[in-house]
Amino acid sequence: MENPRPTPIRILHLCEHFGNRSASFHGVARSFELWLPYLDRPPFRVLLCSRSKPGAAALERFRKIGVKPIWLGYGKLDPRNLWRLIRLIRREHIDILHLHGYGACTWGRIAGHLLGIPAIVHERCNYHSVPWFQRPVEWVLGPFTRYAYAVSESTRQFTVRKRHIPDARVKLLYSGIPLDTVPRLGADERRAIRRTHGVGDADFLLGVVSRLEPHKGHADLLHAFGKVRAALPGTRLWIIGDGYHQAALEQLSRTLGLADAIDFLGYQADVWPLIQALDLQVFPSHQEGTPNTLYEAMAVGNAILASTADGQGEILTNGKDALLFAPGDLTALEQGLLRLYKDSALRAQLRRAALQRVADFDMQKTIATLKSAYLAIMGKA
Repeated sequence: MENPRPTPIRILHLCEHFGNRSASFHGVARSFELWLPYLDRPPFRVLLCSRSKPGAAALERFRKIGVKPIWLGYGKLDPRNLWRLIRLIRREHIDILHLHGYGACTWGRIAGHLLGIPAIVHERCNYHSVPWFQRPVEWVLGPFTRYAYAVSESTRQFTVRKRHIPDARVKLLYSGIPLDTVPRLGADERRAIRRTHGVGDADFLLGVVSRLEPHKGHADLLHAFGKVRAALPGTRLWIIGDGYHQAALEQLSRTLGLADAIDFLGYQADVWPLIQALDLQVFPSHQEGTPNTLYEAMAVGNAILASTADGQGEILTNGKDALLFAPGDLTALEQGLLRLYKDSALRAQLRRAALQRVADFDMQKTIATLKSAYLAIMGKA
């Protein structure tokens, strides 16, 4: 008699959304896009669900990796999420819930408690405070949360202090990047991309990649760029990403007299070619976890100018693999722009060091950690 085929461990990744008016495709969605081809393999079966309906951009990107997301379809505070989630868990015979975002963590932990299913909270940003309506939830559910991850140490501390999950249960887990899949462009290809957007070989090209929200620091970058523009002849700035703050940023660029030097390139499904065309990539955020875009910049060996917000200040070393400044410090941001514009040797040094540093953040380590955790939770380690 043949042995029965092993039953896979069925994991449901549940998040708030994959994109909304803040961006067509969020950072958490990008993590799923990277993770699932590696996680959804025996002995695991991974399903992906969001609270709200995915947009066209998310559906298309997931389709390309063979993933068909599910969604609950109700507002963040709507208790019908719980009813629909319980039905989904029972129908799909879910063994583990892996939760991302306040609404997902609320309904997911309640459903897990009611059904006796382990739930993992995965925090992705140091928000510094918890929304008032979420605080009672965290006071009640936090101490009983058994498993949690955070994408930076500062985010881990936020999870402990503000979400009330016991310190020993919150593990640091940098998301990383799959280094074996990073595309490499040649010099001719990079020049062609620049010329497509009207950037000459001698122009100095800055870029920032993120959703367009105030806490991402785009306004700081525009003000700093405006102040040093006279000393930076031929300098251009690409703002890559979309979001509800775009109109305000476009108006600010006109007010500062920078409209002719700034291109708003919008949402891009594939940023790899664009970031490899840059001379300098800037990360001016006031609030972060550890952004996927930072790993991507390091993986292609870009020169980096970044704020020390949360995970950015943890994985980068000032003067070694990046130039760093305190979030909101416009003077330091201006000085960094000028210094890196003038010092090509420093840019080359930062590029080399970033390529070396990113080896510590190979996503395969993240995947191995998650797989080990799933097996341990199920008593199969």
